[in-house]
Amino acid sequence: MKQYEKRLIGLESQLAFQDDLIEQLNQQVILQQNDLLLMQKQLQLMAQRFKELEATNEQQGDQPSAEDERPPHY
Repeated sequence: MKQYEKRLIGLESQLAFQDDLIEQLNQQVILQQNDLLLMQKQLQLMAQRFKELEATNEQQGDQPSAEDERPPHY
């Protein structure tokens, strides 16, 4: 086997390894993107629910309890 054939085989092996690694990284990015989208939706729902609770408390004229108020040293 000639030197350039060995070199070509080595380069092909490296390319195959890199292709596999890129595919693995791509799959990880896809999973993280899905997680991020889910967390964003959950955050939006929590923010909406919080606003609804605030509006309900304001309509009912609820005053903050002593537990909700900050102590004087803050």
